[in-house]
Formats: sequence, structure tokens, C-alpha cells
Amino acid sequence: MDKGVQTAETTNQEGDNSFLGRDSQSRRKPTGRKPRPCIHQGITAASAAGMARKTFPGLNRTFASLPDPRRQDFCKYEATHIWWSGTLMFLTRAGSRNAFDQTRNSGNAPRNMGAFCGQTSDDPRFEGQPLITCSDNVARHLNRVDATLVQEIPVQMCQNLLKQRMFDSARILGCWYAVIFDGTVQEVCRKGFQEGGKSGGKGKARYRYVLQCGLLGPGNTFFPLMHEHMDMQNPETEKEDCEIRAFYRLAKRLKRTFPRMRFCIIGDALYCASTVADVCAEAGWKYVVTLKEGRQPEIWDEVLRLLPLSPGNILRVWKGQDGAEGLRDFRWIEDLSLGRKSCTVVLSGEFMGSEGTLYVYATNFFVSRERVLNIIPATGRERHHIEDYFNTGKNNGVGLGHVFCATSNASKNFFTLMQVAWILWTIICHAYLMRVFDWAAWATEMALARAIGEGMRNHLFPEQLPVCGQLRFVT
Repeated sequence: MDKGVQTAETTNQEGDNSFLGRDSQSRRKPTGRKPRPCIHQGITAASAAGMARKTFPGLNRTFASLPDPRRQDFCKYEATHIWWSGTLMFLTRAGSRNAFDQTRNSGNAPRNMGAFCGQTSDDPRFEGQPLITCSDNVARHLNRVDATLVQEIPVQMCQNLLKQRMFDSARILGCWYAVIFDGTVQEVCRKGFQEGGKSGGKGKARYRYVLQCGLLGPGNTFFPLMHEHMDMQNPETEKEDCEIRAFYRLAKRLKRTFPRMRFCIIGDALYCASTVADVCAEAGWKYVVTLKEGRQPEIWDEVLRLLPLSPGNILRVWKGQDGAEGLRDFRWIEDLSLGRKSCTVVLSGEFMGSEGTLYVYATNFFVSRERVLNIIPATGRERHHIEDYFNTGKNNGVGLGHVFCATSNASKNFFTLMQVAWILWTIICHAYLMRVFDWAAWATEMALARAIGEGMRNHLFPEQLPVCGQLRFVT
């Protein structure tokens, strides 16, 4: 053997077993991303029933107190069952009566219905086979109940939430509750059922228009409060109803229902009128309305003339709306005439990079450098929430714009149930599901809403329904 070459050491074949190394796994990462947890349909549906009963314990009594013209000895379904059937159609975002009817009696849905309406599956009228009534029966019943009585239900629900001081954190300057006004097309009238419709629609079709007002809640939530249907018509002048006249009627109802509540009225450029300003002054309310050049040309020209003469009324903030990057520039002109009182016009310019947007508002708030940043971003810039509410109703399965019943009175009651369902949904989704469960935080609202219906059909509710201890919202 050559010199300098080491000889191989003998090994013990029995005791020298091979072992896996520490890094035995493949170094290549799996493709794709880790899947997120799926929606739990059973928890979603049971939570909907539990939160509805906990937050609004008197809702079933309110449904039961409405007039019921049926002969009770012939009735299989209680009145609360009928009202909840219509509400669940909107809460589960079925989109139409036909879609809701197709699956209403599937699986465990009839047995779980009792958790909402109180008429349990062991009711002797069911004879051991609980069912959910069809939407034709719902429409027939809604057509026989006065719509002015039904439209008070969302008001009572909001009153309940106000008593729980749920809206305190959303008040402007810690004092004023923000109420947003806007109108929308409810539906197009069917041929032969044009009562209460307005003319001038697409293709000369008559349509039903409604003015909605709602409270701005915590966590950028919106709660429909009141609405006024624009179906009034003067037979002498042959003039149809308009949004300003509907606002005047709705403001009277709002003041009568909440005589001491401090409200701040928020609206688009249509509400920048002396009528609206005078109504707010008489009621002791504040207002923040959008100002456009063509709406009030005299005020607009006066703003342009006085703006260079008010160099001290300016505030510049190096941060955009809701904490986004950008620049905001506030300038305001005081003591301008709008109605019988004076107002202040605030110009808010927002700049992000090379793009800029100008927002102009008229208000009767006292505006200063210390207050402007707490008023305008919390009022005029938050008006989009009612537009988001309309957009969701029309394009995300709720059914706004769909004709649920051709008759005028039933159509009004269906619209009210749509608002009841929206209030319930806001509590269920934003105050419980998205705050407590990770899988709900990543899900879309439409998927969660439809999971309520799937959960009712595929799961049997537990005796103890899941609820949260305190109402809090995801911010």
C-alpha cells in the first residue's frame, strides 16, 4: 500500500444503521396558498336566530300586535310566522319569492323556523309535520295590513338600539346623531298595477319611488330608520309628488317620534334648499348638505367672491380620509344666506398624488379650525353609506328593484320587511359573526347571508342558541 494513504477503518455492520438527516423534507414549497377556513353554515344560521332574539326580544310581540284579519280557527300559521317568512326571504338574500319558495321546506328549515317566529314544530296545528308558509300566503297577508302601521317596525328597532346607547360612539362632536336622506327607485310598476307610481320612467313605464332616511352607526354601519313613499298626488294641479315634499312629511314624522333628539341631516345637492334649511332650523337640527354650482348659483358666486377675503379660515391636514395617505385642505366662508338663517360653506379639497377632488358643503354648524376636521369627514364624506345600502339592495341579492308584489300596499310592506332584515343583518354580521369568527371575517356578506338559509336546511339548531355578551362592531 502507498505511503501516506490511510487505511479504511472496519465497521460494525450490525450497529452502524443509517439514519434520516435533519433536513429530510423536500425543499420545494407547495404551490398555491394555504386555504382559509370555510363558512360554518350551522353556526351562521343559529347565530342569526340567537342574535335576533337577544337584540330585539320584543320583535315577535310587535309582529303579533299588527292587525290580523284572518279567522284564527282556520289558521295554520301564526302571524309572526308569516311576517318572519317575508323577513327571512330578504335576510337570506333569496332575491325573489320564487327562489325562496323552492327551498323553504327543505331539510330542517321548517323545524328551525320556530327559533325565529316562536311557533315551534310541536305546535298541534302542524300535526307533526311543520312547514313554512308559501310566499303567496305572505303577499296576501301583507296586502291586508295597513302599511303605515308596518313601517313603524324599523323605527321601534332603532329606538331599542338607541336605548342601548349603541349609536353614542357615532355621534358628531359627541352630541348629534347623523341621519342621511336619499331617494331611490323601489320598483317598476307592473302593467295594470300602477297605483301610486310616478311617470317618466324608462320606456314611459311608471315606477315607485321612496325617500329613505337612516342612522349612521358605529363601524361605518347604516341603519334604515324611516321611509316615505312618494305616491301623493294633487288632483287639482295634477302635480306628482317630489322628494322635497316627501322630505317635509318625513321630517315631521321624525320630529314627532324623536322630539328631543339632536339630529344632523345629511343629504346631496338636492337638499341644499331654503326649505330644508328652514325645516332644520324649526326642529333644532343641524344639517350638512352638498353644494353644487347649479343648485344655488347665488351662494356659489358669493363663495368665489369672498374666498380670497377670508385667509384665516383655512386648515391643511397631511392625511387623507380615513387615515389614507394624501393631503386635505379645508376652507370656509361664514354668514351666507340660506333660508331664514345663515349658513357656512366649507370647501374640502383632497389630493392624492397628482389627482385632486373638491367637495363643497353647506352647513349650519359653527365651523372653526378646531371643529372642521370633526364635522365634515364625519358627515358629508359619509353620505355614501346610504348609496352603498341601495347598491347592495339592488345588486347583491336583497331584491331592491324587484317586484315582489304588484299591489301597492303589499309592495310597501315588503319594502318595510326589507329594512327589518337589513337591521337584523347589520347586527348579526358586523356585531357578531365578523367580530368573533375568523372564517366570517374573510367571507363576503352575500355568502354569509345565504349561509343562513343553507344552515337552516342542513343543521338542526341547538337548544342554546349562540349569542354575544355585548354589541360591538368591527372598526
